[in-house]
Parts: sequence; C-alpha cells; structure tokens
Amino acid sequence: MDRNSITGLLLMVMLTMVYFYFFAPEPPEPPADSNITITDSLSNSDHASISGDSSVLTAGDASGNNLTKEAQDSLVNDELKDKYSDLYKLVEGEEEIITVKTEKLTVNISTKGGMIKSAYLNDYKTFDSLPLPIVMEHPGNEFYFEFGFNNRAIRSDELYFTPSVKTLQLTGEDTQTLSLKAEISEGRYIEQIYTFAGNTYDLDYDIKFEGVRESLGKTSFYDLSWTSHIPKTEQDVKNMRQKSSMVYRLGDDVEKMSPSDEIEKEKLSALVKWVSYKSQFFSQILIADEPLRSGNVTMSTPADESYNRKMESKYIVDIGKSDSESTGFKMYLGPNEYNVLRSYDLELEEEMDLGWWIVGWINIGTVYIFKFLERFIDNYGLIIIVLAIAIRLLMFPLSYKSFVSMAKMRVVNNTPEMKALDEKHKDDPQKLQMAKMGIYREMGVSMFGGCLPMLLSYPFLIALFFFFPQSVELRQQSFLWAHDLSTYDSILNLPFSIPAYGDHVSLFTILMAISTFVYTLYQQQSQPATGANSQFKYIAYIMPVFLLVFLNSYAAGLSLYYFMSNLIQISQTTIIRLFLDDEKLLAQMHEAKKAKKKKGKGGKDGKGGSGGQSKSRLEQWVEKQQKKQQEALKQRKTETGPNRRTRRNSK
Repeated sequence: MDRNSITGLLLMVMLTMVYFYFFAPEPPEPPADSNITITDSLSNSDHASISGDSSVLTAGDASGNNLTKEAQDSLVNDELKDKYSDLYKLVEGEEEIITVKTEKLTVNISTKGGMIKSAYLNDYKTFDSLPLPIVMEHPGNEFYFEFGFNNRAIRSDELYFTPSVKTLQLTGEDTQTLSLKAEISEGRYIEQIYTFAGNTYDLDYDIKFEGVRESLGKTSFYDLSWTSHIPKTEQDVKNMRQKSSMVYRLGDDVEKMSPSDEIEKEKLSALVKWVSYKSQFFSQILIADEPLRSGNVTMSTPADESYNRKMESKYIVDIGKSDSESTGFKMYLGPNEYNVLRSYDLELEEEMDLGWWIVGWINIGTVYIFKFLERFIDNYGLIIIVLAIAIRLLMFPLSYKSFVSMAKMRVVNNTPEMKALDEKHKDDPQKLQMAKMGIYREMGVSMFGGCLPMLLSYPFLIALFFFFPQSVELRQQSFLWAHDLSTYDSILNLPFSIPAYGDHVSLFTILMAISTFVYTLYQQQSQPATGANSQFKYIAYIMPVFLLVFLNSYAAGLSLYYFMSNLIQISQTTIIRLFLDDEKLLAQMHEAKKAKKKKGKGGKDGKGGSGGQSKSRLEQWVEKQQKKQQEALKQRKTETGPNRRTRRNSK
C-alpha cells in the first residue's frame, strides 16, 4: 500500500469518528427483560458476564452491545437446535406432576422425562405411621432412556412430555391409560404410555417411537437407565439392609447380589427377563416383555441411615427398523408376598429367601397355612400359637418315641449290671462302651433312638427362622405388648448398646430363653448321667444364653413361636412321664430279651453272636476301630524295641 492510500484511509476513519460523535442518534433503551438467568437454558459454552454475587448473566455480541430479546431467543434456539436437533422445542417447559390413584397405589409421574417421581402403597404405613413410599422422592433417582437422534445422544429425562390427562383415579378391575407425548411435528413423536389397573400392584409401561425412524438412523437399540434410592420403611434399618438386595433373572436362572454393605457390581451378559430392587418387605420390579440383551447393575449402601440402599442398573433394549416401534415392560410396585409374586409365573417368588430344599418347602407350606388360618383368625399372634400347636402335634409321635428311647437307656444304665460294668472298665472307656453296647442290643435299646426324632424336628425350626423376619403378613401386626411381630418387641430401651445384644430388651426373647433352659433340663433328666451324655449337660446353660443374645433383635413372631413350641414340648414331656413307669419299662425289656433268646435257639447263631443276635453296624465299626488302635500300638512297640537295644549297645 503506497503513501497516498494510507493517508486516504486515515482521513476516512477520522471523518467516521467525528460523525458518530456529533451526529449519531441516541441508542434505544434496552428492554427490561434483556438479561437472562441461569435457568433460561443458555449452554455453558455461551459467553456471558456475572457481576459480583449476582446470578444474572448478560449476553453480548462481539461489539459489546446488548442483544435484543429476539436476538437472544434466536441465539438460544440455534444452540438448542445444534444440541437436540428437531427435539429442541421439547427441552423447555414447566414440570407438572400427574397423580394416579388406584386401590393399591398412589403414583406421581413427572412430565419432565415422564418418570415416576414417587409412589406409595395405600394399604401400608411406615414404622412411624407415615404413608409408605415404595418409590421415594429423591433428587438422585433416575429413570430414562437414551437414544441416537440425528447423530446426537438424547436422554428422555431432558425432554418435556405432554400428558393426556391431569389425574387418574380407578378402582376394581377398571384399566386406564396415561399417555405422555413428546411431539416433534404431526405424526412424529416419542411417547411413554402407562396403563393402570384398579386392584393390582403392577402397571404396564411402553416406550414408543413414531415417525422418527429416519432420525434414529441405523441404530437398533437404546439404553435404559434406572437408579432408585430404596426408602427406609422399618424401625431397624440395619436389619432391613440384611434382607435387601438386587435380584435378577438371567435366562432360566434367578441370581441375587450379596446383601453386603460394600459396593457390589455385576455385568449381566445373559438375557435379562426381570430385575428386582428388593427391600425387606417390598420390591420394585422391572419386567421386560422381551428379554434385554445385557446390562450392568450396582448396589451401594449410604454411610447414614436416612435411606436403605442405592440401586442402579443399565440395559440395552432392542428396537426394530420400522417407522413405528414400541417396547413394553411391566412394573411391579408392591409387597414381597409369596402368592402374589408367584401369580406372575415368572419365578418372581424366588427373590424371597425361604431357605434351601426341604426348608424352602416347609416355608411354602407355612405360607398356605397362614392364608388358611387368616379366614378364621384375625390376629397373627394367635395364628402363630395355632401353628406351633399344629406342628408339635404333628411331631408328637417322634417326640414320644424319642422320650421312650431315652427312658430305656436311663433305666438300663441304673441296673446293677451296668453299674458293675462302670466299675470294672473305669480305666478303659473303649471296653466300657463296647460292653454297654452289647447290653443295649440285648435289651432292645437304640443308641440313636432319642436323637433321630429330634433331628427330624430341626428343619421346622430352621425354616421358620428364615420365614418370620421377612414375612410381610406379620408386618405391623400386634400381639400383647409387641406392636409389630416382624421386628423385636422392646419393653426397655437402654441408654447404651451392648455388643451383640443391642440397645433394647425383648421380652419374648427372654421368655423363649427361659423355656429353652427348662426344656433342656427336662431332657437332661431323661438321659443317663454317665458316659458321653454327661459331657453335654452344660449345653443346658450355654444354649439359652446364646439364643437370648442372638435373637434379641430378631422378629418377635419368631421368639413367640419358639416360646410356645417349648411350652408345648414341656407339657408333652410331663404327660409322657406321668404315664411311663420305669419298673414296667424294665420288665418289658427283660421279656423282650427272653423272647429274642428263645427265637435265637430255634436256629443257627448268626456271625458268632449269642442267642442268634448279630452285632449292629455301630458295634462292628467300634470293634474295627479298636483292632486298628491295638495293631498300631503293637507296631509302635515293635519299632521302638530294637531302637532301644541299639542305643544300649552303642553306649
């Protein structure tokens, strides 16, 4: 550029500056609403200024002049279009809550994202008598699907949906539908459809893509994410956490996460039919119409006790290639009631921990007994007592056989012959035991007659140990001083906590421990006081103390059952002892012994046994063990003899 050109350019700039200084019109006043707040949907990449502590952002153009409202709206729209494509108009709006009330549920659904904001069970209350949330309202809860749209990743919880109705209320077998539609243009929309029934704990949920196949592109799936903070509904949240877990069905197998306080993570590689966020008595279950391809699940526990657990999961959901596609689910929001869960025929009842094999079958039978007794008895404390009586009557023949067998052994051990054996072989316990076993065999006394019938009763005790703490039927059912049979019955709250015992005193547990002590003493009196049995007499003192500590924080219904069972056993034992005479029993055994000898003389003796009586397998096993010990002793003597002579010769 030559010198003349530079001079001309400077003159033009000077003339322009003079003009704007003396002759330019005054700029118009900016509109009152030209400043926008944080909530006005400007993205973080928009440049704006913040003055002091003010939360007001002032958008500006490159020259520093304030933009008009129309220009700002245009700028926002351009940015939203770039981020959300044709869906940009659906990311702005006002959140509304749609309330749906059925006989079983009260559900609140947000128009922002179309997710269930909260849900309550109408027939249940929390431990402090508040409406019971099956889905608690929490800012960290999420339920959204993420899909590709014109090469952008869109989350449904960023969109506002238009509801078909504002409220719904239905009863009985009526069904009604709530549609939440995010409409792009006529014939092009994304829709969430909830279908409710009046008298059930479940609802149908469908996600529909209509007229947007071209925008979805080549993708044949979307991601479904679900995060829920499980509410605290019971008094003892620590006990709740022991019974709360994530359960899911992979293929034909039902698997459970360990109810640990550590963070648990699993990658689900097989087809996922349903996933349950299970609490102690209630569950949120998502059931897919068609199995989901894969997923990731996570369970964590908060440090505080404001809620139970946090459960998260994410799945891949397949969709087709047509211009109208929908995927269906069912949501169960209700109690862990065996018959209700089983009615879905999806193995949902497997989420309940009823125990293994025979224990599980006993608990299933207990469920049906409870349902049967509910027709005639309206108090679950009385139902538990009736159940204890029924089981003890069923076990009475075994209890009678056990008591008679122990009485026979006690009577035989008190005979002069037995006492002479105790004196003769007092220095050789093995010979004493063999001699006693021979007499027991001759007198018709079974070594295990008193043990086996008792062992057969243990599955019932173990089964109910699993059943009562998670039985929703017992929840908030009162009996006598216990206000809730599903948790501990505290008659005294301590100002401190005792390790392993707790900070309260359960009266039913104390009564159960005392009755266990008394019944064990009864058993000790029925057994011989010599031999191996005498070594176990201290169990009478140890077992009740163990139960007192261990069951103090367990369900009061369980302690009530054990207490009543012990009382019935003590009563049965007392009645049997009244009608059982030791002298007559001994005379009967002698007559049976003579009859066996007479029968034995009529034929050849078996295997060298006297009177044709062969030795029992236990006796044969004991003899073999004695022979092995004697041979081992002889071998040690043989090996050590020469060594001693060698050492003497070397000296």
